[in-house]
Amino acid sequence: MSLPAVRPRAALPRLRPAAAARRAGAWARTPYALILLGYVLLRLGGFSGVRTLVYPDTAGYLDVASRSLFSLDFWAGARPPALPLLYKVLPDSDSARAWGQFAVSVVCWPLLAGAVARCLRPGAYRYLAFGAVLLFSMTIPIIQWDRVLLSESLSISLTALVLASWLELVRAPRPAMVVGVLAASLLWVFARDSNGVVALTIVPFAIVWAVWPGHRWRVWPLVLAGGLAAIFATSFLATGTEAAKLRRTERPILHVIGRRVLANPAETRWFERHGMPKPPPRVRQYRRSLAGIVEGSIPSDPPTNRFIDWAVHHGRSVLVRYLLAHPWRTVRQTFDNRKHLLSGVTVGYKAPNQRRVLPDTIDALVYPRDVQSLYFWLVLVGFGAAAVWRRRGALRTWLVPVGALALQVPHAIVVYQGDTLEIPRHAILVAVTARLSILLLALFALGRLVEWRRRPLADPPTEESSHKTPEPAPA
Repeated sequence: MSLPAVRPRAALPRLRPAAAARRAGAWARTPYALILLGYVLLRLGGFSGVRTLVYPDTAGYLDVASRSLFSLDFWAGARPPALPLLYKVLPDSDSARAWGQFAVSVVCWPLLAGAVARCLRPGAYRYLAFGAVLLFSMTIPIIQWDRVLLSESLSISLTALVLASWLELVRAPRPAMVVGVLAASLLWVFARDSNGVVALTIVPFAIVWAVWPGHRWRVWPLVLAGGLAAIFATSFLATGTEAAKLRRTERPILHVIGRRVLANPAETRWFERHGMPKPPPRVRQYRRSLAGIVEGSIPSDPPTNRFIDWAVHHGRSVLVRYLLAHPWRTVRQTFDNRKHLLSGVTVGYKAPNQRRVLPDTIDALVYPRDVQSLYFWLVLVGFGAAAVWRRRGALRTWLVPVGALALQVPHAIVVYQGDTLEIPRHAILVAVTARLSILLLALFALGRLVEWRRRPLADPPTEESSHKTPEPAPA
């Protein structure tokens, strides 16, 4: 499926203020406006009055937020800067910070719903798809994080924004959306360090797009590839400062070495052959708490100091070499822990008075909790989409949910292999994106069937054709 060149002016005609006002007024009279109004009211009902939760890690984000915007401690500090940046522009209260997270969520999810609707032909099914995405965003595993002062709420919202920007770019390629994808990806990567590796894995596909035969739109895909690589490099370098090292690199690698490497004799021997000192008795004794030695809460000695020094300076690079040298073991380890990675987490991170927006049955159907249900929908939607593709063909926008779903494999590997603590919470984006990708693929495949029933020989929707339809596209 080649991505044809689209002239920016043809794709996005400039609207004079009067014309823009008329179009906005026309949109306000469509079902989209009514659906969006109901959505905001329901979200408010599930958020207002709910207790805001603060955790020990919250203090780290607030500390970074208190630093100057012009300091390295803010942009390359102990926490990724996206959440501290949001907190910095909000009033200094826990309630205001929660409202800020809620506002970002209420903006990002309708943007994704609108992007999905624009990928479909005008008609009643567009409204259903628009509402289905918003329904997904009202499930408990999504809305519970808005009152939690950690990075999960913002990360989930930015995931929706990144998917929306990619859908717009793939649907109608244009320079403005390359910039949009890079801007959304920058915020997304700066919300969680593990997202940087996911952004890096997209670079080869952008290069393939640039050299793909059949179109002349080559410069901007290379700009996209270079931009994503630069975002990853910036994120990686930001973890290497003195302010960032302990929290963002040293603790995770000490957890991995102490709790996984030293617990496995074969891995221990491999690491020793690649430079790791033989673990002294104190390291063996406190292998599950090696970070405490660095922080000074556990006494040390010269052999222990030499071991810790090697671990914090060379441990990550040797770990990467080990994972690349043992790909099957790496994948198998991650797959064996799929329940932790895909189940998400609610216990301990949900306000005691958290209210459900949706009935329990609908909530569980839209966002399946257990892994078996997720497998069921994956197989059903996967085979169904493949059948539709063989019979009626697929639109290039299908690449976005399929690609997002495939990228959760390296994403899960990075999350699982990069640390040992709180894997379900750290893998929340893997769990959410996997389910969301299946939903989007199902909506696109069903949309193709609806299109087939209405007009068997219909052409794929394009940006220009969507401007010719009398129905206003979702905002």
